[in-house]
Amino acid sequence: MQSSDIEVFAPKIEAVWSVIDKQYAGRMSAAELDHLFACFVLGLTTPRFGEAEPASHYQICQSLVSIKLPPERTEAALHTVPPASQPWIENARSLIESKGERIGSALSQRANVTEEPAGEDANSSALERLVKSEETQ
Repeated sequence: MQSSDIEVFAPKIEAVWSVIDKQYAGRMSAAELDHLFACFVLGLTTPRFGEAEPASHYQICQSLVSIKLPPERTEAALHTVPPASQPWIENARSLIESKGERIGSALSQRANVTEEPAGEDANSSALERLVKSEETQ
């Protein structure tokens, strides 16, 4: 993992954590919230690191999740799937991971992703719409 990897993904991490925290804080446990965030990070990094050594992919996920979570919560979010307290949470996990993968694919296709601040807002808005739509199902 290189620091350029963190620089590419970090703005997305910040935006998504903000959306997830705003949308779900108080509606699910902290462990569920953390794991939901880790699912997004896994999806986000899969297009670029999914075929790499598993340890390398894990390392980037760990680094990115730790941007927002302290070490003990980072490890729990990456190693433990908490039981869903609401029926829609399972669906939210896969939807958010898939949204992360779409954003990660778009990032890997762009030559110069760090100069697109509008893209962060667009991805954040798209995630917010995704989150709201899955709650109504």
